[in-house]
Amino acid sequence: MSIALVTLQERPDLLTQADELVASLWPTFVLKDPIAGRYWHNLYKPQLAAFQTFAVEGLGRGDRVVGFANAIPFRCALDNGDLAAGLPDDGWDAVLQDGVEAMLAGHEANALSALSITLHPDRRGTGLAETLIRNMKRSAREAGLAHMVAPIRPTRKAQYPLQSFEEYCAWTGSDGLPFDPWIRTHRRLGAHVLKIAGRSMTVPGSVSAWESWTGLRFPASGRYWVPGALAPVDIDREAQTGLYVEPNLWMHHPL
Repeated sequence: MSIALVTLQERPDLLTQADELVASLWPTFVLKDPIAGRYWHNLYKPQLAAFQTFAVEGLGRGDRVVGFANAIPFRCALDNGDLAAGLPDDGWDAVLQDGVEAMLAGHEANALSALSITLHPDRRGTGLAETLIRNMKRSAREAGLAHMVAPIRPTRKAQYPLQSFEEYCAWTGSDGLPFDPWIRTHRRLGAHVLKIAGRSMTVPGSVSAWESWTGLRFPASGRYWVPGALAPVDIDREAQTGLYVEPNLWMHHPL
């Protein structure tokens, strides 16, 4: 069955389906990021709706959302023309916050940042992710933006908890391309690595919240690896708190 791409601006009626897809596939703790809790709903406002894209199967005959791509224009502060130096170490959190605040204040953006691409499991490996990335690049060009970047969340890093994020991201296959499938996908579409965003997403919570989000028990203070995480969660039993700081990989897509 063919798939069509439509924006939230064009089809706001598909949003509930898309949000349910996201909630069913992402680790719960990722969805508890306080920056996302504070700012994410603004992506659905008219000023940003054109940058939120649904991949729809059976358009006009059931309308099944099988993909949801999110992006946001933001203000990239070039440091003497150096794009990497101007990108925040706070990565995903920073661009979401800056993009929304710029939109609300009426400030002009100069770059587009990808935020996420969520695919139904039966549509992975079909080329749909690549189609959605190309569509983001086209949206950036049509909006007159100078750059497109993405704070990449490597898809297989959680399967290699003993390796550092830096070490894992540097791995390559026999063809010289990145080992990680998601980094590889972006690389094949022309993107190149700029730097690591060491604090791309910060998720605090109580110990009981973390146990609820992960289905694990944390009987003592220390560092724990939880399913789907790219870095350990720091648990402090005395303070009854848990803290997760996720690194991402900044990549740049030439427009």
